[in-house]
Amino acid sequence: MALDARKVEACLAECRRHLTEELLPFWLDRCLDKTYGGFITHFDKDGRDTGEDEKSLIAQSRTVFTMSSAHRAGYGGGRCAEYASHGVDFMIDKMWDKQYGGFYWTVNRKGQVAIDKKILYGLSFCMYSLSEYTLATGDQRGIEYAGKVFDLAKKYAADTMYGGYFEMFERNWDLCGPGPGGGDRKTLDVHMHLMEAFTTLYECSQESIHLRTLIEDIHLLLKRILHPKYATGIPQFT
Repeated sequence: MALDARKVEACLAECRRHLTEELLPFWLDRCLDKTYGGFITHFDKDGRDTGEDEKSLIAQSRTVFTMSSAHRAGYGGGRCAEYASHGVDFMIDKMWDKQYGGFYWTVNRKGQVAIDKKILYGLSFCMYSLSEYTLATGDQRGIEYAGKVFDLAKKYAADTMYGGYFEMFERNWDLCGPGPGGGDRKTLDVHMHLMEAFTTLYECSQESIHLRTLIEDIHLLLKRILHPKYATGIPQFT
């Protein structure tokens, strides 16, 4: 059945309105932590800060991505770029492990380390968001640290025998023990997010190693992770 162009345009306009008049203004008015750096990401139904004493790598990096992408799309008059830079400052100053490399999984509101594991799910969003940040602003810190994370993932997480990437590591990059959520498992979710990360990383860097790694991940998703009969994703495998 052919798509109705008018309905598509109406849907697009509605999505744009929700994004630019509701979602982005909500976060721009609330998320900046002017006291400790980074972003506040826990609010109640009325938009009030819940006081949650956690800043996760997922939330911080995704907010950097959102602000960078919004700025790159021409929204915010420079405000989104300022927020993205504020978030990158916090990620590098408070969440980067200066001894072993990589970003910690969570810190508290003040930026003190809470969970020091290196988890590829979060690190994939670091590569994604930091590459987008450089594309949006030109600040080379983004691609510098995205490249560092990529190199660490290739060094410690890549399974050079069977392909794909292990996901759960201790602070010093020792693989976590086996079991559900353990170091011996690989997941569809993480490898999908790695595809996003490698795509934007290559767009930013134009380095052939990033392109080759992206193609390898796409091949893995199509040939090993999608179910051969039903074409659905296999959530977890070894």
